Amino acid sequence: MEKKIERRGRQAENDTVISVYTQEFKDHNGETFTWEWDKIKNPNGPLSVTIKDPQWATYDKKDKQLIELLEKYEVKKGERKPRVTKADKEAIEKLEYEMNEIFYSFYPEDRPKIRKKRVTKTK
Repeated sequence: MEKKIERRGRQAENDTVISVYTQEFKDHNGETFTWEWDKIKNPNGPLSVTIKDPQWATYDKKDKQLIELLEKYEVKKGERKPRVTKADKEAIEKLEYEMNEIFYSFYPEDRPKIRKKRVTKTK
């Protein structure tokens, strides 16, 4: 005689816990938020949150170009410091200037003040 095992309630279809996943949220103005979760490393919150704003796309592009140029002249251990070429120096200065202009167009109150030299009167 076979015993019939009676199972009550809802059957468990997938009982494996997902511990590593990502979530993407899109805002109405085009911003994209990417949350990366790892419940093993950090059970209380996301590991990292990446925010991509379409307004800053040109800034990010110029930032990547600047990083590539600066990595080209990074000092490696046990080697001499590589000399920066004139063309690369001008490109670095131009990228830094353009990045500052983009940044200060969004935050004009953070632009550094231009201090003028005091004029001293001679007697």
